[in-house]
Amino acid sequence: MQTRISEAQAKDLMDRYGALKAYRAHWVSLWEDIGKYVSPRRAPGINGTITTPSTENESRLFDITAGQSVMTLSNGCLAWMSPQESPWFSFAADELLKDNEADRFLSRCTVSTRESLARSNFYTAVHEFYLDRSGFGTGCLYVEPGRKKRINAQCWPIGSYVIDEDDEGEVDTVIREMILTPRTAAQKFGKDNLSPTMQKCLEDGGSDAVKPVKFLHFIYPREEQDRNPGSLAPEDMEIACVYMEEGTQFVVRVSGYDEMPVFVSRYLEWGSNMGTRYGWSPSFAALPEARQVNFLQKMMDALAEKAAFPPILAPDELEGEIDPNAAGVTYFSQDIAARLPKEWMTAGRYDVGKDRILERQNAIKAAFHVDLFQMFSQLEKQMTAREVSERASEKLIQFSPTFARLTTELFNPLLERLFGMGLRGGWFGEVPEALIIDVGEGRGFVAPPNVLYSSRIALALRSLPVLALHRMLELTSGLAQFAPEVVDNFDTDAAWQMAALNEALPDGVARSKIDRDSIRKARAEAQAQAAQQQQAAAMADGAAKLGGIPSDSPVGKAIGTQLQQAA
Repeated sequence: MQTRISEAQAKDLMDRYGALKAYRAHWVSLWEDIGKYVSPRRAPGINGTITTPSTENESRLFDITAGQSVMTLSNGCLAWMSPQESPWFSFAADELLKDNEADRFLSRCTVSTRESLARSNFYTAVHEFYLDRSGFGTGCLYVEPGRKKRINAQCWPIGSYVIDEDDEGEVDTVIREMILTPRTAAQKFGKDNLSPTMQKCLEDGGSDAVKPVKFLHFIYPREEQDRNPGSLAPEDMEIACVYMEEGTQFVVRVSGYDEMPVFVSRYLEWGSNMGTRYGWSPSFAALPEARQVNFLQKMMDALAEKAAFPPILAPDELEGEIDPNAAGVTYFSQDIAARLPKEWMTAGRYDVGKDRILERQNAIKAAFHVDLFQMFSQLEKQMTAREVSERASEKLIQFSPTFARLTTELFNPLLERLFGMGLRGGWFGEVPEALIIDVGEGRGFVAPPNVLYSSRIALALRSLPVLALHRMLELTSGLAQFAPEVVDNFDTDAAWQMAALNEALPDGVARSKIDRDSIRKARAEAQAQAAQQQQAAAMADGAAKLGGIPSDSPVGKAIGTQLQQAA
């Protein structure tokens, strides 16, 4: 692989990394506090966890409500927004493109992409992503074509990367810190592409070949002046990929990506476009409660221990003579009967402590939307999206902002990336001409399709506007009993189309507007013809009953004319 990058460019990359790392330092202390109380098994840094497995962090915890809550939120995001066992997205053609072949092709793309995700490590990686995003406020997912499977997904741990935003507040630069040994670096980049120092370590072998070395992986938009026009080579792609050994600043690989391969999503970003970069999670709101409930549980343990094994106040002459064991006998002289040993300092209110703990535990659960996901898990499977939305509308509205960020920062670019990987990898077969956009000179490209989301959360959120429609229909049906003209306020076709769209009606079920209008026109013509035939039959019947009227009389002539017109 060509390493076409100048020393000045390498220095600029290192300077930028240093500045972004200095900014990240302000967040690391907050992430460490979160790690203590919310995610004790996930310490921020390159390794993403404690190097030596131990229970040291857990031993400091007396309450695990925060840890259980962040796990519930993460599991809920996986199960209700991107479940492995059921469809949660589909590709669709643009509304202006009405082509059966294109529809069949995109349907094939949807099935192939779903199967590729299910056969890869994507769902394992995205669960780790949800844990970081829910606990620390920022998650980072990397997706590339795999050597053994179509898709290789990696969750880069919080604190192992730095990020930067473009002028629109979207993350366009990610620099990952990674540890490789000379042996694994040679496997990844090739021995000849390593620095002389690394090559010598390999030649020496032994411990030198497996000592850890820090590398940096730069992913950023490549400037136009750094690209050869019309070139499709990796080092000229729009998204740059540079691997560098940090200590020697030796560049071992320069390549590129067709799409952004790394997706950074913030749970919430208070102060968007203000340079915040990293996100805020429910942990920041729940951290004071987590600290307090941990302290209360510690005190309650002490109180319970004193209640089970109370301290004893006894005369000094009984020192060493008191038997505290069950059925034990303590002998004392009668003259100290008024000064018998007794419990003391055991008047703590355990019930008050329990109420305070419960109050704080509920506050932690509310911050992590635990009640929302517990409600989903308890609902009957046959319950419609409308019934779900009616029960969860208030909770869903509170969850909606972070779901919107997840859609724009993860799902949309991820599925665009997977669609591009599928086209280049030949997953989908031949592309129909209707989807190819000609750019002249015998060149063209396939635009990313529309994406429709059909997860439980997506359907429930999209069904919220339909609830207002149902309520208005119920109100209108009641008013129509007294004032039928109130129904004229409704555009029933528009109402039905909105409900069908928000309920994610399967493809092929809803007719197009053209087909609907043609059916209505044919029905109207059939009804008009039936009315004419009925009228003619009625007049013929009347004429038969008046058969005694002479045909040349004025009345007979009028009846004959009407019968001819009806016929």
